Amino acid sequence: MEQVYGWLIAIVVLVIQFLLSRRKRALWGAIVPFLYLIYMVYWIPNKYDDFSVVKLILVAIGGLAILCSIWINGREYLKKKRNKELVQIELKNL
Repeated sequence: MEQVYGWLIAIVVLVIQFLLSRRKRALWGAIVPFLYLIYMVYWIPNKYDDFSVVKLILVAIGGLAILCSIWINGREYLKKKRNKELVQIELKNL
């Protein structure tokens, strides 16, 4: 049952990152990766006695890569959306 909760939490975090990355301000998308990094650096080593530093670094880099790729894709989507709106406005002005 713990694995189910873990997967649900991961999906919720990814959805939140997806939604925040498409906001007008870019900093909203930085919240989740920043919190993830804090979680990986401070909370995980204190909770688990048998953690490996190499494993922790690999998981942290992998998670940050996923969250940052979602952030980059959200910013590109917003940029394309704005350009599309500008083109429509220019066409209406002609």
